[in-house]
Amino acid sequence: MKISILIENTKNNTKDLICERGLSIYIETNGKRILFDTGKSGNFISNANNMGIDLKHIDAAILSHGHHDHGGGLLSFLQINNKSRVYAKRAVDRDFYFRTMLFSSSIGINKKMFNEYLDRINYIDEFTEIIDNVYIITDIEKRHKIPKGNKYLFVKDGDRLINDKFEHELIMVIREKDDLTIFTGCSHNGTVNMIDAVRNRFPDLKIKAIVGGFHLVRFPLVNSLTPSEEEINLLLKKIQEEDIKEVYTGHCTGEKAFKKLESALCSNVTYIRTGMEFNI
Repeated sequence: MKISILIENTKNNTKDLICERGLSIYIETNGKRILFDTGKSGNFISNANNMGIDLKHIDAAILSHGHHDHGGGLLSFLQINNKSRVYAKRAVDRDFYFRTMLFSSSIGINKKMFNEYLDRINYIDEFTEIIDNVYIITDIEKRHKIPKGNKYLFVKDGDRLINDKFEHELIMVIREKDDLTIFTGCSHNGTVNMIDAVRNRFPDLKIKAIVGGFHLVRFPLVNSLTPSEEEINLLLKKIQEEDIKEVYTGHCTGEKAFKKLESALCSNVTYIRTGMEFNI
């Protein structure tokens, strides 16, 4: 499996690529081309072109959840790709907000896309194999604590804002032989809970790798606020219990939280940046 990071908050030394606060990942596996999230804008398309990746040939696009830093570029993608189906959970098109005591800001995805390209979108409400050996998991039981940063995230319910329960978030899993790779967008349901959801669906297969954001930044706009030792230790314990040898993370994980993971996992964990390419 070959993975290319089209957009992340940071970038490697490649000068002709654009970084933005968002996530977009391109995957080649089993002869298929997959797009997982589209960043905040169409910048991931420009990056893909500069990386020699033609997004017109994508076989499936997956939207991890309904926030604009993961789906803001989806309209731009659909305008250049006329064949790919888009897979998302229902309610991904609701009005989402980031709110503190001082201000409130919309973080949902442009509704024009959902209306204009209705025939291209497949809403997934249950465990589904969307193409050979590529699975979507929709049911995530919250047995463990969810990220503290979620308390600033809301969804509109009539005329009021209520705390988002993230029922619009999904997990993508790719199987290669007897190995699984997990893809998360932001892990708002909790990375440990998401790993458990995969284990429940695939009790006898090895989880080889996990790729994506872990939402370990306590306040979404301030990377300096790291999670508690309890959150870090719970995640580390789960990774070690499952013997996950390859961890690739960035975006909402935060670099300070990453350093704590790195001190325990050493070379088994890698910070993903715009322009990075690797094989799993």
